[in-house]
Amino acid sequence: MMLSTPSLAATATVAGAIALLACVRIVRWQLRAPAGARARGWRLALLLLAQPLWALLLVLAVHPPARLRPEATLTVFTAGGELARVESGAKAVALPEADATAGVPRVPDLATALRLHPDTRVLRVLGDGLIARDRDLPAGLAVEFEPPLQATGLTELSVPASTVAGDTLRIHGRANGLAGGSAELLDPAGVRVDSAALDEGGGFRLQAPTFAAGPALFGLRLRDGQGAQVSDEALHLWLEAPWTPALRLLAGAPNAETRFLRRWAADAGLPVQARIALGGGMALGDGGGVDAAALRRTDVLVVDARAWSGLGAGGRTAVLAAVEAGMGLVVRADAPGIPAGLATSGFRLAGGQGTVPVQLAATGSGDAGALRARLGAGTADAPFDLEQAQAPIPPLLRRQLAVEGADAVALGTGAEGGPWAWWRPHGLGRVLVWTLQDSYRLVLSGRADLHAQLWREAVATVARAQAAAPVRIGWPAFADERVTICGAGTDARVVAPDGSGSPLWGHPDGSGACAGYWPRQPGWHRVVVEGDDAPRAAFHVHSEAALPTVRAAHRAEATLALVAPCGRDCPATNNVGTTQTSPGPSWPWWLAWLAVSAALWWFERSRRGRPREDHGLTGQAGPAGRRAGVSTAGR
Repeated sequence: MMLSTPSLAATATVAGAIALLACVRIVRWQLRAPAGARARGWRLALLLLAQPLWALLLVLAVHPPARLRPEATLTVFTAGGELARVESGAKAVALPEADATAGVPRVPDLATALRLHPDTRVLRVLGDGLIARDRDLPAGLAVEFEPPLQATGLTELSVPASTVAGDTLRIHGRANGLAGGSAELLDPAGVRVDSAALDEGGGFRLQAPTFAAGPALFGLRLRDGQGAQVSDEALHLWLEAPWTPALRLLAGAPNAETRFLRRWAADAGLPVQARIALGGGMALGDGGGVDAAALRRTDVLVVDARAWSGLGAGGRTAVLAAVEAGMGLVVRADAPGIPAGLATSGFRLAGGQGTVPVQLAATGSGDAGALRARLGAGTADAPFDLEQAQAPIPPLLRRQLAVEGADAVALGTGAEGGPWAWWRPHGLGRVLVWTLQDSYRLVLSGRADLHAQLWREAVATVARAQAAAPVRIGWPAFADERVTICGAGTDARVVAPDGSGSPLWGHPDGSGACAGYWPRQPGWHRVVVEGDDAPRAAFHVHSEAALPTVRAAHRAEATLALVAPCGRDCPATNNVGTTQTSPGPSWPWWLAWLAVSAALWWFERSRRGRPREDHGLTGQAGPAGRRAGVSTAGR
């Protein structure tokens, strides 16, 4: 019985009040009656006890108590479920991915199992957990799930949804049961380019350079504390062709920073124009001025402090107007003082009179193979120098500027000595303040890769936005599991390895931003647009046997998120037993109430327990007699 239910409380209150009033009237009559006319003690006691019994039966008839009913828990076997954990007589089904379970019927999916057992209120999941196909549960269904112990090996892996060729590939993950172990990242040539010791929680972070666009096969190895290899996973990635923004350099005088920046842009394949002032109205370079037409053709403008000052107020206004239209601006604060005119873009700068050292953090493994893979074999004039590559990274200098602003975002926060650049949006474009004074020293010390990484990050941050956003595809993808594809457009389709094509159906909300795709076979799939055979993107579908520990951990985590999501609709107890309760039938209680009412009505009018000469019994009738409209007075 649920006494907290308002309707039940109201019914009990009314019935109890009627019974109490009847008892008071019976006692009052007994006290006021003459000594010779009073009822016997047993009659009085029976009448007093019958009133609460009558009220209780009325409450039970209106609100019948819950009854125990057969098992309402459905046991569902998933991959890794153990038959020994099923209680005798319990209802159970096995999903397609479950292991062989003798005597347990198989169903194609969880929805079918729930249709076969419509009275299910609690779902007991055994094994690694539910896959995406079965996680859309009806409301009011509670889930009982105890995740199994995680297997030794890789349990979590995060890879960027898209990586541009030439950028740094950054991955992170977690391993279980490998205390003191390490993780290694191998490039497509099989060379170890990075390694990291596992932290206390088994986590690791790795990175590697990327080069040619298209499919690339990286490798991830895990080793235990003794150095023995535990797993070797293949990472199939699609490297997008890089967008080459048009770069324009303005320098107030020849300097090494501009020279090495121009060389990096040329090596990276960026269309670059430079204008270097020589004094006396003379300039060196192939770039013109900063008129509106030239700025419209420029995606990123890099200007040093002297050239920025030489533009004058009108020139700076024109540049910031181009930024509002989408161009990116990098202002190199390489001279004492604060660059003028940046307050218009929202920057608040202070200081700028001194410099402070900056020590960049070492990246990647320091062994010969990893360094050679990062830096390349060199040239005949400047071959790869292992001693120089393994030397400590030289400290750099940055202008001591204090940058404020609610929207200012720092770059290089992991460096010792503080961030070395800040950027903020301005209209459709972005403005970046660069404070490093001598990043070219990285190239002179044999670490051209670090110099390229610094400037690649800066240019990519502020470059003019592309007309078409890249296609984003969820990773990893597995056969017979849903893959989310975003940004492909409404006319896109997916071409499978066998050449068959499937259109992409957008989300039902009508936005068309994302679509779902269910691959049927492993291998490389291409996302193409109707009328164009060139793929906009591609993704690799893993077989069902790939990354087993990662998939098991993901299923367990997703299933745990379903535990007790039904709020007040959940069963009253979290520890589900072998029986459940349901409202019982009310007709037996109505029959009992009618029987007691009839018996009480008859007994109140009988002469049992009364003096033989009784002529004043007014007021003795209980609720049954009063409800019948009969008075016992004068009998």
